Formats: sequence, C-alpha cells, structure tokens
Amino acid sequence: MFPFTYLRRHTAMRHLGRRLEKTAKSWLYRSVARSSRPARPATPDALHGVQRVLLVRPNFRIGNAVIGARLIQAFAEARPEIEIDYLGTDTTRALFEGMPLSRYHALSRSMLVRPWRLARLLVRLRRRQYDLAIQAGENSLTSWLLVKTCGARQCLGQRGRLESGYDWVSHASPSHAHQRASSLAASLGLACAARPWLVVSEQERRAAAVRLTGPSGRRASIGIFVGGHLDKRLPLEFWQDLLRELERRKAPYLVLLGPEEAALRTPLESAAGGFGRVLAPMPLRDFLGVLANLRCLITPDTGPMHMAAALEVPVLALLQVEKSRKFSPRGPSDSILFQPTPSEVARQACTNADLHDQQRDEARSLPRRHDSPAGKCRSKKVENAVSASAVERS
Repeated sequence: MFPFTYLRRHTAMRHLGRRLEKTAKSWLYRSVARSSRPARPATPDALHGVQRVLLVRPNFRIGNAVIGARLIQAFAEARPEIEIDYLGTDTTRALFEGMPLSRYHALSRSMLVRPWRLARLLVRLRRRQYDLAIQAGENSLTSWLLVKTCGARQCLGQRGRLESGYDWVSHASPSHAHQRASSLAASLGLACAARPWLVVSEQERRAAAVRLTGPSGRRASIGIFVGGHLDKRLPLEFWQDLLRELERRKAPYLVLLGPEEAALRTPLESAAGGFGRVLAPMPLRDFLGVLANLRCLITPDTGPMHMAAALEVPVLALLQVEKSRKFSPRGPSDSILFQPTPSEVARQACTNADLHDQQRDEARSLPRRHDSPAGKCRSKKVENAVSASAVERS
C-alpha cells in the first residue's frame, strides 16, 4: 500500500481531515453568502434552449457516486435530445459504464500534487461550452467550485448554504439521500425514481454467477459485505459469529471484501464452513456482477449498500448510528436492523431470502399477459407481502 493511501485510510487521519474540512468550509460558506445574489427557483424553463448539460458529482466514495446517477437516466428518457456529460472521479468511473453519457470527465486525488492536470481538466470542460451545469449531489464545496469554473452558461444546484452561488436552485432538499436526484429532476419537470441507478450487462451477470457456488455445491443466495466507514463498521467478531449462525441454519452465503477489508479474509475463512465462501477483493465491475446475482445483501451503511439498492437486490442494512437512517434503502424488499445481534441478522436474512423465493415463484405463476387485471392484482399482493417483511429495530 502506498504511504499516501495508508495515511488517507487511517482512522485518526480521517477524523482530523473531517475537522479541518468543517473549519475551512464554514469560512468559505460565509464568504459565498456575502458575495452572491439570490438564485431563482428551478423550473422546466431552466432547460429551455439547452443542448449540452454537465452533471457534476466528483465524489470518491462509491455510495455517493451511485446515489446521483439516476439523474442520468431521467435526462436520457425524458430529454434524449440533450447531450449529457458527467464529471466524476477516476476511482468511480467503472460505475458509469453502460450509461447513456456523451463524455465522462474524471477528477483525481493526484491533481492535488499535480495541479497542471486539474488545469487541463478545466480547459477540456470549458471547451465543451455547456449550456447548463448541474450540481447533482448534496451541497459539496468541491462540486460548487467545479460548477462555477467549468464555463457553463448557467448553473443549477440544491438549496443550502451555497444556493446563492447558483443561477437556479431545486426544490427544498429532501431528508433522505436517495430522494435528492428525484427532487432535483422534479424541479426540471423530469420523472426520476428515488433510488440509485447502475447498469449491469447480462454478460457480466453470467460471468459472475459461477462465483456463487460454494463448497456445499449449493448456489449462494445471501451476500455479506463486511466493510464500513469509521463508526459505521462492525467488529470482526460480529461477522465471525454471523457466519457461524448461517452455517447452523445451512444457508448458503458469500462474503464480499473490498480493498480495505482484504486483511480480514483469513480470519473470516476460519469461521466459514461448508455453506459459505469468502471471496477475495475483485475489480468493481466483477463486484457488481456478483451483487446482481444475489437475493439478499447484508451490509452496514456502505457503498455496496447503495449499489445493491441500485440493482434492486434486497438489502438487509445493519445500522450502527442514527445518521445512517437517511441513507438506508427504502425499497419494498429492503429491511433495517439497528445495532442487531448476529443471530437476529441471520434470522432476518433467511426470512428475506425465503420471501424473495416466494415473490419469484408468484411472478412465474402469473399469466403471460402481464397487463391483465388479475396479473396486476396478484403482483400487488406479492409486493405487499414483501413490504410487510421489512423489520426495523430501534
């Protein structure tokens, strides 16, 4: 691991970085508020005459990158004549493969020590002559600076401490993270689901499916991601106990690791038995392919939690802090457990997997004419049954 990467991932350095970031942002927010004019509420008129749009969301964390991607789909479906570019990061570029983008521009951490690369990026952006730049996430200072320097004719952002720096602002910022893209889209007259978005090809799904068969020869239906950021993490002992509980219930499972969890592979393998596999860290697109094949993902508040939500894989979210509630998935098959025990997690995961099988069997038994009244009624019953299974412990 490179020294810079080690320092960046160290817990103490992360806490220090947050404190320094908050101090700097407070000063800059006050400066922006004093020097800017009030913005207009966004309406569909903001897209009048617009031919080229830049969506700005340069976040290095996977979850934050995925949350705003649904806005790309909203533009592609409602306004296909508008050319859409995206400004993200180099580490999250793979998440946007297969999406209807004209160009993807990448911000890199290396630009901090190689500022000439940042200058070249800004030159490329300005040459595109955007009609509208949209800040596609929460009120990020980095995004605001890039929106203001990309050379766009007009800019649009969300309400908050930086709203006076935009030409247009969207409706009131929603309380839940998954609603931000849909709220912004609604202010522009675009239909947009309140859920993250990803695209996984059928070829990627098939290639990843071979990883789901464990030592028992049974295909794993439950995935477990053991990562987490700072106080959202769970200790190694928790995960080892959870694997033993799943073994006792004879529930096939996969343990998924990211680069930061690679050192946990050996101790987790010692707790896994014949019904489980611990996969080594894999490239992001391979990880997505595995996720797309699962029937349930057990995870803390992490990037893979949002990835699974984007792929409509039922999530069993293990929350450790109250602030995670505004990020947890809200789909009809998603569940939340707050500070649970391993046995509670195993029990709920098996229940969720069984309900997923029930939903699949019900769907297969429907008439081929899905638009028939009986088909609609039956689908509604299945949806209600799965929705009733969402358990939230407080």
